[in-house]
Formats: sequence, C-alpha cells, structure tokens
Amino acid sequence: MAHETTIVMKKKKQKGRLSTVQKVIIAVVLIIYTIILAAVSFLVFYKPSVSHEVPFNIAATDESGNKIDLVDHEGNEVKDPKRKEDSYNFLILGRDASAFLTDVMMVANLDTATGSLNIMQIPRDTYVSGDYFTNKLNAVYSTLYHNQLMSNGNNESDAADFARAEFTKLIENGLSVKIDYTVVMNLSGFKRIVDILGGVDVDVPFAMTYNDPDQGLYINIPAGHQHLDGNAAEGFVRYRYGYALADLGRQDAQKQFMFALIAKMKSTLKITEAKRLSDVVGAIYSNVDTNVTLEKAIYFAKNLLGVDSGNIKMLTIPGSLPQNGYFVVNRQDAVSVINQYFNVWNFTITDQLFDQYRTFNNEYDYLTNDAYYSTESTFGGNIYSSGSEISIAPAG
Repeated sequence: MAHETTIVMKKKKQKGRLSTVQKVIIAVVLIIYTIILAAVSFLVFYKPSVSHEVPFNIAATDESGNKIDLVDHEGNEVKDPKRKEDSYNFLILGRDASAFLTDVMMVANLDTATGSLNIMQIPRDTYVSGDYFTNKLNAVYSTLYHNQLMSNGNNESDAADFARAEFTKLIENGLSVKIDYTVVMNLSGFKRIVDILGGVDVDVPFAMTYNDPDQGLYINIPAGHQHLDGNAAEGFVRYRYGYALADLGRQDAQKQFMFALIAKMKSTLKITEAKRLSDVVGAIYSNVDTNVTLEKAIYFAKNLLGVDSGNIKMLTIPGSLPQNGYFVVNRQDAVSVINQYFNVWNFTITDQLFDQYRTFNNEYDYLTNDAYYSTESTFGGNIYSSGSEISIAPAG
C-alpha cells in the first residue's frame, strides 16, 4: 500500500510540472509585458532635453569694436549664459503642394513649467534679404529646396531636410531666438488634422469665394457660424483677397481659427488617452517633415492639451506695410516681443544682439529701411488671448 501511495504522489507531482513550450510562452509573455510597462513608464516620465548652444553671435561688438556684455532682465551682467530647461521654441511652416511656398509661418513657445503657449505669426510677404526667388520670406524655403534638389540628384528627402535646416538657421539669426524643433507641414496634413478632430467651428466674418484651378483651391464659405471640415478649413486659413489689409487680415483670421482649433483639440483629446494621442500624432506624420520624434511629439501634445485657454497668447510679429509690396519687420518692437515671449535664455536680447546681419532690412531701399528702424507704433502689437475679440475688416 505504501508503495502504491508513493507512485500516485509522484504522478501528481509530474502532472504539475510545466512543459518546455509552456515555459517559453510564459517567458515571452513576461518579456512583452515588461516592454509594455517600460514603454508606458517612458512616456509618463519622458522629457525632451534642450540644447544649450546659442545659435546666434553673443560675442558681438559695438561700432567701436568693444565687446557687448550680456545682461539679464534687471540689467545685471551675465557671466554664464544658460537657458530654461522647460521652455521650447518651435518653427512651424505650412507649405503649398505646387510651388512649396510657406504661406503659413509661425514661431511658437511652449513652456511646460508655467503651462503657457505663445504663438507669433510671420506674414508671407515679410521682406528678407538674400538671393531668393523673391525677397519675400515665403519664398525662402522653396528656393532652398529647389536649389538643393537640382544640385543633389533630385533627392527630395535630402532637399527637404536641407531647406528645413537652413530656413531654421535664417530665423534663428534674424530673430535671435533658439529654435528647438521645426515642423514643415503640407496642406494634406493640415486638412487631416481637422478631419481627425471632426471639424472646427468658426465664425466666418463674411462670405469667402475664390477659385484657383492651378492650385486646386476652391473656396466657397458662407458668412456666419460655420462647421468647417478639412477642405473648408484650408480655404478659410488661405483666403486673403477680401480683407482690407490683405495678408494681414488673413493673419487675424488665422488667429481666430487657431484658437478654435486648439479648443477643439482640448475638448476632443484627453491627456490620459496616451494611445489616442499616439494615433493622432502618427496619422499626421506622413504629411510632415520635422525633427520632432514620435515620443517627443506625444510629450508636447500632452503638455499642449494641459495648457489652460487663458495661458494661450497669439500675435503677429510687429511691422508695417511701407507701400513697396513688402511687410517690413520693425526692429524696436520685434526685440521687445522676442524678449517677452520667446527668449529662452537668462540674458536679454539687446538691440545689439538682435538681427545682427540685418536679415529683415534693405538699407538701400529707403521705404524698407525707414520702416525697419521706425520708432512709431506698428502693426502686430496686439496680443490676443482666449476670449479676445479679433476684428477682421473686409475690403471696401
């Protein structure tokens, strides 16, 4: 009897053992589970690092050749230039599909420590010095892209990377800002974002009608409160022919749309929905050329959704229209705006540091030169926040 009992117990013990296949399956499941936990933890605690390299010349000298001291906002000398760790600047370009003109240009600052977002538009007709198709800023990217394309064996990807990098350098030097990331989006990407969000509600100031078969642009938007899908939204932000101030009128309309778009994002997407955020970001990546990696995009998207509407401000870079076909940046007011909203350093961008190569001036054209150095009030000084009334005047 004892012998039989021993046999039964041994059989039961053998029955409880795992086979090699089962062990392998469990091991694989544990590995996958560990990877998922690591990935989730990475997204939760991940924070993009920032570059501490100053992209413009801070060893500048005055007219007498004396080195210009760096000072902080109180006027104290700064010996060790540093930057904020939680403040990120973005250059955002929206280009068309045919000529690669960047009719939408914005510098945005997202401060994850204070939970604030500042956006500065740059008009398409902004004067820029240099050898480009035209001396309007919206032609710079196109010139860089097509010149590189012709000289580099028609490699479109390399040409896009080159144009993005060189355009970024121009803005960094011209505005004396640090651009951490640049996003170049085609119109398909813009329309896709609007459609993913289910459309955007906008108060259209007057009926907008325009047809351009060459660009495939057909605009027919009634006046009043409208729900715009991707195609209609493209028409709204690109329409410029019925405003009293042409492109500057469109800038104000784009401000109105941006507030509506951000509000729709905040109501549609939730900070806790990491997977949905990933899906949205991933869906638009095919229409974007950028140095923002996917994990960084998710981090910035989550922080953007956490910004309170009252902490979002929009403006147009200060400047004027001196009757020569250009929008000319005003040096004095632009310095003030850069320091207040886009300076990530512990030193002030002084007049001596700003636009050292006169990127935005033509001293041989008196209209441009006078507007650039003018001390009178300029367009773009109004800072719009959520709830601000944006006045959009039609032509005539």
